Amino acid sequence: MKKVAYNPFPSAIEIQTISSCNAGCIICPHRDVAGKLPGGIMSMGLLKKIIDQIKNPWGVRIIPYFNNEPLLDPLIFERLSYINQKCPGAEIEVSTNVSRLNEEMQDKLKAVTIKELRLSVFGFTEESYRRVMPGLNWKETKKNLDTLSQNKELRANIGQVSLVMVDYPEITQEDILLARDFCRETFIKFEFWGFFDRSGNVERFSNGIHKESVYGCEQRRPLERMHINFKGDVILCCMDWKWKHKLGNVMGSSVEEIWNSEMYKKYRQAIYNNGSNVYTDLCKKCKLAL
Repeated sequence: MKKVAYNPFPSAIEIQTISSCNAGCIICPHRDVAGKLPGGIMSMGLLKKIIDQIKNPWGVRIIPYFNNEPLLDPLIFERLSYINQKCPGAEIEVSTNVSRLNEEMQDKLKAVTIKELRLSVFGFTEESYRRVMPGLNWKETKKNLDTLSQNKELRANIGQVSLVMVDYPEITQEDILLARDFCRETFIKFEFWGFFDRSGNVERFSNGIHKESVYGCEQRRPLERMHINFKGDVILCCMDWKWKHKLGNVMGSSVEEIWNSEMYKKYRQAIYNNGSNVYTDLCKKCKLAL
């Protein structure tokens, strides 16, 4: 069995500051698992505890997102400001479904510096949007997009703004072309991603992946990226929507201790050496598994 080398400290940390999402996207498991898992908001004290442990603030990406809608968090701008203050060189990535990104929110964003603002917009006509992202209002979202596309002052504080659309049967060619044309006329970058069923967690549509063996992760998540939910639990991966694979809790142990723990090492060894299903069951259903 080969020894698995990994970063001594995570190079990226996804932090779920709030568990909620206001959309019921049919391409996302949140609608199916939200009522089956505990929900809540991460305390500011716990967020500070995590950020204060980052040893190399110039070499880490901090993502205040983990299977949720970050802009529902009433403390999100206080948190972003704290990250800017403690880790001035960190790359901050913010993902949002745009529904809350109105002019007031955009004004607040001007006070912080982020590396990437990622906009999840799954449909660019009212019909498609309503079908794929139920619970949200297309006219409000489009208004927010139009305001953002003209907000040059906000753009100065953001390294890149990306609009993400996914390859899904309910998203039409018209949606793709309209979104691409919209971005072409603005500073927003258009990205078209392949569909992920989140390791079989999207009930309506599946990639149909059931691998016999696993020898790694295309995105190197077990080697480079940590995922922390609002309670402080460290979860193996963002594909683990049901939190089946918990590796520790940052309330009782440090980020570094958990990252270098024997439990984490067992998972890495199994994932990169086709190990036991106890450790690789999630990966064997994942599109990103090697």
